[in-house]
Amino acid sequence: MKFTLRRKDIRGMLHLCAKKDIRYYLQGINVARDNRGTYIEATDGHVLGRLFVDGIQSDTPINVILPTEHLIKLKGTKRQGEDMLHFSVDGLAIECICDNQTVRFQAHEARFPDTDRVIPLVFKDEDIKPATFNPDLLVRFVDFSEEIWGKRQVPSLLQRGKDSCLVSFPMMDDHFVGVMMPFKEQAMAKVPAWCYRAKTKPVEAEITETVAE
Repeated sequence: MKFTLRRKDIRGMLHLCAKKDIRYYLQGINVARDNRGTYIEATDGHVLGRLFVDGIQSDTPINVILPTEHLIKLKGTKRQGEDMLHFSVDGLAIECICDNQTVRFQAHEARFPDTDRVIPLVFKDEDIKPATFNPDLLVRFVDFSEEIWGKRQVPSLLQRGKDSCLVSFPMMDDHFVGVMMPFKEQAMAKVPAWCYRAKTKPVEAEITETVAE
């Protein structure tokens, strides 16, 4: 398997990876290729991001998990954002050609979660319900957008109550899709009673009554 990634794509997806998780295989970026093309994805169980890389397809789905510890050394700086990193995978052995040198490391020996199961594809009016989210999770998508597009973007959310929420940046491009999980136990938003106006007589009515007297 061979593929090419931009440094900024790696930096962006690292914001969505798990950190210090017992599920070591989530501490990395999964590179997948199937009949839809090649894409990279990262998740920690609370957020998920999937970024389309190219249209190279494979009739037989294949994937490799690039460990975070090695990607941190390859991600570069913002000034190097458009730099291309060329990867070759043979089993678990990975070679990355960058800056006229070859870096070698091992992929995670694990199976990445089937993320298709949590990406919502069908939306019904009755599913659009209020939800409560951890704002720190939303900030991670904003940080992702800054790496990819050079400035912080406001994500668009399609809520589904207690089910996973779709996260996207429709004003930028359609190469990315995100998912964010809401709190399972959530209090619905409401307007407190003190915000409503007091029920008093209209001023016009009071003036009329005074004149009549």
